[in-house]
Amino acid sequence: MSDVLDIDVAWGGFYACASRDSDGISVIRLLDFNRDAYHASLFNERFDAIPGPEVIENLSLSIGHVPIDARGLLNFDTLTLIGRKPLTQDDLVGYMSFLAEFDVSEAEGKKFADSLMAFSNDAPLALRLYLLEGKLQIEERPKGK
Repeated sequence: MSDVLDIDVAWGGFYACASRDSDGISVIRLLDFNRDAYHASLFNERFDAIPGPEVIENLSLSIGHVPIDARGLLNFDTLTLIGRKPLTQDDLVGYMSFLAEFDVSEAEGKKFADSLMAFSNDAPLALRLYLLEGKLQIEERPKGK
């Protein structure tokens, strides 16, 4: 587990990720991020090296939505933003089903999806993540650092 992780958080961003105990590099797509969880799509492909943005169009979806404890990001040895595409309603179908399981109304879910799609058009946030007494700390960092 890393003590500190510098990450450019991009809603709709595709990340190459690997940890010491994994086989190769996998790709995830960030659907949402907050202090408690990140929500991602997972893909089937594995790579020997960090792929370029050209792979994004040909990835095969394994899981459309999975919520993961945000502290889990610190488990990655490699977490590199390789590309991004604005989120669409289709990208968020699994996330909306997840929210419905928690009694989020269709109208509230649509409003939330609209905000995620809007965030996916924004520039990535340059953040530093670390644990302090077991709690995830999130700080903005200067761009390029």
